[in-house]
Amino acid sequence: MRTLKGRVEELERLQLSPRPSRQFDEDALAIYNFMSYLNATMEPSYHDVEATAIYARGQALRDRLHGPIIPCHLDAHHKRRTRASGEFELAFGREPKEGDILRCQHVALIHSPENHAIHFGKLIEAWHRQLPQLTCPLKFEDGRLFRRLRPERRGEEAKWGEYPGIHWVERWFAIPEVLENSTIEASGPVLAVTFLGVAGGGHECRPATAEELRRPDPETPINEPTGFMFANQRFHDLLEGFGC
Repeated sequence: MRTLKGRVEELERLQLSPRPSRQFDEDALAIYNFMSYLNATMEPSYHDVEATAIYARGQALRDRLHGPIIPCHLDAHHKRRTRASGEFELAFGREPKEGDILRCQHVALIHSPENHAIHFGKLIEAWHRQLPQLTCPLKFEDGRLFRRLRPERRGEEAKWGEYPGIHWVERWFAIPEVLENSTIEASGPVLAVTFLGVAGGGHECRPATAEELRRPDPETPINEPTGFMFANQRFHDLLEGFGC
């Protein structure tokens, strides 16, 4: 009876407590995804947002929709991931298999200014609605992303600096197999890579041949990746930068 009484009391508390609105939940997810773009050099930083209710709600929704974040040393998907496979996954919503081709046009499509304007626009609008007491540390103007950087000396104002890492050319040449084979001696830049399957723990690829470049794509890439997909790519990029 005590257990039953406790359950009834819990149900009553849930009914009396206000439920978050749909807009609040959408904003919470957007802001939580936003955190992967913040670091200690920015003002405000990740730590200024982590203690807020909107962050906690976003984390809970993210875990409910996609499961909790798995530590990188236990995440088999992250261990297979490479720069090339990460771009392929963002473009097609799945990991590449042997014979799949990633073209520079695919990367240009998913990292287009139009997609970034939608993605960062949602994040910035959510920030202004839910965290008006904090200056939004990102702004997107004329296809360029700017970060609000912490002043180097006390008493100075924060400054805006451009972050070029979202541009599709930067993303394409961040793929080692593209950069290493796009030398002056080569006939030209690598326009596509072909995946060879998983070997040594990760997705391997090589520059596509002329014959492979002429093949029509059997699959249409995603025109507009979700905010979660962009944030997930950014999260894995950060892990890679930390050597994970």
